[in-house]
Amino acid sequence: MRNPYFFYGVFAVIGVPCFLLALYFSATNIQKSITWETAEGVINGYDETNYPLITFDYQGKAHEFGSFYKNDDLHDGDTVTVYFPPNEPDKAEVGTFFAVWFLPMFLSIFGVVFGGVGVIGIIAQRNKLKDKDELFTQQRGKKLAGLTAVVSLNKRLKVNGRSPFIVSATWADPVTQTNYDFVSENLWTDPTPLITNNKVDVYIDESNPKRYYVDISFIK
Repeated sequence: MRNPYFFYGVFAVIGVPCFLLALYFSATNIQKSITWETAEGVINGYDETNYPLITFDYQGKAHEFGSFYKNDDLHDGDTVTVYFPPNEPDKAEVGTFFAVWFLPMFLSIFGVVFGGVGVIGIIAQRNKLKDKDELFTQQRGKKLAGLTAVVSLNKRLKVNGRSPFIVSATWADPVTQTNYDFVSENLWTDPTPLITNNKVDVYIDESNPKRYYVDISFIK
């Protein structure tokens, strides 16, 4: 079985730094909007890579800079807002909303999606291991023996185009008449040949049956 910590760890390693960078760039942009000076610039041609050249006046002197931001809606002669550190017009940047906030927004979305999958997955995996240790390894759980096992694919997850197998079972609490669905951890080999008589044991926390462990310890 593949180590799920590695899978979720990759997502976390990618997502968390992206989210932190998004916060950094957002804070930087907010600081710029508060402390930097602004001026009206005019698109005055394009460089060899088709990025706009922008000219603006500051204290009676013309300044020109090449922008890293381009938009098909901007044309020669169009005006744009530029901003720069106080008394440093040579460090001017385009001040449109898209130019300022595209990178922080992109990193935020990327960070939330990847980081969320990674962090939540790691927390969920730790909880599962804790449940396994307490309920199964330490034999503190109530054993529900011989529940009907159903093997299927976890289609919500794909790695290299493959979905893992899961073993599921259902149990009806005879006291409360509540049905509980139990699902095993992800398996990367088909466990069907190893399940005897299509039965599986499940260990539950009697006070909270939502804490459980599907016994797949026979699968190496």
